[in-house]
Amino acid sequence: MKALKALLMFAVVLGMIVAGALSLWLGRGVKLALERFGPGIIGAPVSVGAVVLTPWSGRGAITNLVIGNPPGFKGAHALKVGSVEVKIKLSSLATDTVVVESVVVKDPEILYEMGGGGSNLSRLQRNAEAAMPASGAAPAKSGPTKSLFIKDLLVSGGQVGLAASALGGQGATIALPAVQMRNLGGKGRSPAQAVSEVLAAISGSAGKAVSGLGAKALGDAASSVMGKLGGLLKGKR
Repeated sequence: MKALKALLMFAVVLGMIVAGALSLWLGRGVKLALERFGPGIIGAPVSVGAVVLTPWSGRGAITNLVIGNPPGFKGAHALKVGSVEVKIKLSSLATDTVVVESVVVKDPEILYEMGGGGSNLSRLQRNAEAAMPASGAAPAKSGPTKSLFIKDLLVSGGQVGLAASALGGQGATIALPAVQMRNLGGKGRSPAQAVSEVLAAISGSAGKAVSGLGAKALGDAASSVMGKLGGLLKGKR
């Protein structure tokens, strides 16, 4: 009886070790894939703190995800996220199309910057669009060969920062309207397709937020100037 209990305990401990090792292996694989293939798709640096993926449920989290700026933009980054929750259909990892059941992006920080030809976010989106293979073309040997299908995406609680150089270099932030999308990418489509669709939605939402922020910033600046001018006029009386 004692031998049976000891054997069961050993099996449990061994299972936990194997599960932990598998989780670590899967997480490292996703992290490496993001950092290796991400820059080739969006034309900007991608760094990931860590990826934790539970092998028996497919649930996981990507922490400290930072997307840098494409060439020509000076900000520290385009987008930074502390945590991204994902749920992957594990059986799909062995198929041609990786199925992501859900992606929840919480509290992203966007540094919106304008440059030649548009914003940094729109440039990232166009880069991803350009990375999509032509219809019928074989995928590049150096890139991912699998398709990507995201069933549900939610971006919430975000903040958009705008560098207001016209206001003495002072920055300003505004809330990012929530973004929810379904059925991104799909069978026979490269991961760049899904990435392009996500970036297009985030860029559009951020652009609307920034347009309101810009008007408010200009109004505040005008009020400040008028206030100072009024003070000067009073002093001359």
